Amino acid sequence: MPPSLDLKTVQRTAFVTAGFWMLATFMLPHILWGQDIEDLKKGVVKITAQVEGQQPTVGTGFIVRLEKDAAYIVTASHVIQGDPKPQITFFPKPQQPFTAKIIGIESENPNGLASLRVSGAVPEGLVALTLDQTSPIIGGEPVMLIGFPRMLAPWAVSTGSLSGLKGLALTFQALIEEGHSGAPLLLNGKVVGVVTDARERMGYAVPSSILDVALRGWQIRPEGTVAQEITGQDGAPMVLIHAGRLPTKIVTIYGNGTVEEVATPLFSLYVADNFYIDRQLVTITRFRQFLETTGHRLRGLYWEQRDWPADQNQAIDMVSWHDAVAYCTWARKRLPSEDEWEKAAHDIEGRILDPTVAEWTSSSYNESRFSPSESNDQRQRTTRGSLGAFNLKVREGSHIDYQVRMHATADNAEVGAGFRCVRDTASVH
Repeated sequence: MPPSLDLKTVQRTAFVTAGFWMLATFMLPHILWGQDIEDLKKGVVKITAQVEGQQPTVGTGFIVRLEKDAAYIVTASHVIQGDPKPQITFFPKPQQPFTAKIIGIESENPNGLASLRVSGAVPEGLVALTLDQTSPIIGGEPVMLIGFPRMLAPWAVSTGSLSGLKGLALTFQALIEEGHSGAPLLLNGKVVGVVTDARERMGYAVPSSILDVALRGWQIRPEGTVAQEITGQDGAPMVLIHAGRLPTKIVTIYGNGTVEEVATPLFSLYVADNFYIDRQLVTITRFRQFLETTGHRLRGLYWEQRDWPADQNQAIDMVSWHDAVAYCTWARKRLPSEDEWEKAAHDIEGRILDPTVAEWTSSSYNESRFSPSESNDQRQRTTRGSLGAFNLKVREGSHIDYQVRMHATADNAEVGAGFRCVRDTASVH
């Protein structure tokens, strides 16, 4: 029997993801609060260039890598053209200029890039901004600039929206001027491009994917880059899931094991940050490696009472919630929340699902999913899976997606309960 499926219950409210025929909102603006913006400013620098016989010019740059005694900076090539030692001003010390050395510059390209290094005792509290090469650009996504327009205070924040790709350049709409040259074009707090030009009320930026190639050619490894796929410390492949909103529906689960959609207004969940999730459920092989390495004592006794199966590449499916948490912690990951699990299952079109295994999540269980109050029983954790994982069938005439929510007791090694782990993109370098 699947975890805690009470067939005596006549009705149980559950949520499933709306079918793929529905038009979903793929990206919503990540709300950047004041502290988040202040943190981003620590990665943005003012650049002053002086060419003999001309007035000083001011542009923008941003930090892509920090070392103990050096800061590596990116800007547009025309910002520093003609000045071999431009002056850098950092946010933590706005009154103290630092001299930079040019590492690389695309001097022949009017929309080229340049890299700089400030060596020595750089200010404390700086940050390296993360490059995002994977977020889909559809058009209309909200973006932000931090720079040095002449008529506003330093580190001025401007907002706009992406228009799309034009050739090799990202185009966007925003109020920009000369002082924004070299500024980071920020989507959800990460760099999707470097501002290089503005004309006819349209801004142009070099995409982060091209910036990454240029930096590696200059032997600079960006400190933070959002990759589409990574490998976890436990050797498991992980895939990137983007932040965003996802519509869900309410269904009723009947005592005979059938499921029917409830005609109610749409609900939706919102995942605020990108994250990585294991492509496959944790296997018996990986789980045994965890046990042998750590000496962890299982809360559930099922696997201690029988031999391991011959096929140890199959998913581990009879572990307690506490054992799943311990594994993810050992692998420097964590269990996904219920919302993260559902977002991942939708975005990868169900390809991560095992039709026979229900998966633990980190979320406590409430019968009403979006109840503002905490669950009365913290032992009950939400499990998620396909209809098949819970032995459920769709009632005739109902349009149900493959995802359903149930619950299981955290201390129990539930038959049919497995898990996978997630990792925050901020922890990946």
